[in-house]
Amino acid sequence: MSCTTSDATVPGEVIARGWERSYRAGCVDENGRLAAGSEILHLVVHRGNLYAAAGYWMDPRNIWYGGTTPNSGWAQILRLEAPTAGWRVDLEMPRHVRPEILQSVTFTTNGRGEALGHPATLLLASAFEGGGEGGISLFTRNDATGQWEQSKIIPGPTGKRGEANSVRAMRVHRDTVTGVDRLFISIGELGVFSGVYDPDVRGSIRWDRKSESGPLATRPLAIIEANGALLFSTGSSILQRVDGPVPRFVRVYHVSDSSASEVESPVGGIRGLTAIPSPTRSGESLLFVWTPGKRSRGCVVRLEPDGTGGYQRIDEPCLDNLVSRYLTGNPVYFVLAGYNALLPIQDPITGEVSHIIGLEAWIGGARFPTMTREPRGGYYAGALYAIRDGKGNYRLGEVNGQIPWSNRPLVATRAYVVSPFADERGQVIYFGGYDCNFVRASDTAWVFKTDVANVLRASQ
Repeated sequence: MSCTTSDATVPGEVIARGWERSYRAGCVDENGRLAAGSEILHLVVHRGNLYAAAGYWMDPRNIWYGGTTPNSGWAQILRLEAPTAGWRVDLEMPRHVRPEILQSVTFTTNGRGEALGHPATLLLASAFEGGGEGGISLFTRNDATGQWEQSKIIPGPTGKRGEANSVRAMRVHRDTVTGVDRLFISIGELGVFSGVYDPDVRGSIRWDRKSESGPLATRPLAIIEANGALLFSTGSSILQRVDGPVPRFVRVYHVSDSSASEVESPVGGIRGLTAIPSPTRSGESLLFVWTPGKRSRGCVVRLEPDGTGGYQRIDEPCLDNLVSRYLTGNPVYFVLAGYNALLPIQDPITGEVSHIIGLEAWIGGARFPTMTREPRGGYYAGALYAIRDGKGNYRLGEVNGQIPWSNRPLVATRAYVVSPFADERGQVIYFGGYDCNFVRASDTAWVFKTDVANVLRASQ
């Protein structure tokens, strides 16, 4: 099976009107390399191409999960050059199970704050090596040669194990005092690190060896800019950077309800932190999904600037209610949402901007298909997403339409991006995902696409 779109559909799979499967894991690219994966974690546009981060968590090809070949079953970065082209393996990442962050970043200054002759735009991937004993790796793509260079942010060992090393967020921010563009990256419980552009060092980033934030109790899941400041989320808190030669972070918001004490690291607390235009005043609001623990309802929270450097909380809908209505009243016991930042998309007819939130949901009973097909319920097999319109109203959509029992489970919408291809004129959205949820899974990573109008044509 090749990696072209024409070979992407699973035999017997029902494809809903307006949808198209773009990537089917387990294909062989034009160079003879296996492109597979259990999950798609990120979809990123870089220099006119589309890149996907394919992870192998819980994949039996990997030696950690029953595989017999030490050199197979590791993370990959895939590349698509045109809508009808085949996906290619662009990077193999041995000893790294998941490419936890993939991002295109741009620097306009060097480490002294001097303007570069031309902006430097880099495609970067990062993950922890092994269980943490191999340190934290950075992979930098050389767009002139198509090769990737591996360097180390932390040479290792880190002193932490597993997800305590999780690299989930990355952002370039210009220090408002020093004028230096700095790249910020979260490294699990070790905190937020930063570095500057330096083409003379391996990987092109010169990293500070000490975390700016200091150790954290819960791995950060987002780093963003809002109202001119850099912020990151960790557990039930949002911290803001105070720029300058000796920077520091101050907490600007804390979830103060009773569930704040229930934050579990795999679930994470504040997820999908995103800046949106404020509906009530100038500047930007913050939007996130509150997901503290095993009984999380996926409640969306908006924070409005209070004029004194803090934020006022405004509760928006809880996504479990939307999922239950979508499934005609079926019980919903858990929602995990906000794997990545919310995606803004513009309605081609009205011009209104909506935001997409990816999610997964644990449902009860056997009326609807679930990931493991157990009669007591489980993770809903379809890949749901919520749409928040410009007025703050919510409805649900589902990748490839409401999933029939005959289709392979999609489970979770993790990633989404507007197409970079000229033929698709900015009117096509690519979706990617799956979540293994600690169950062995092979060739379950997926990418679908559809036009913006179809994305917004939601059921609830």
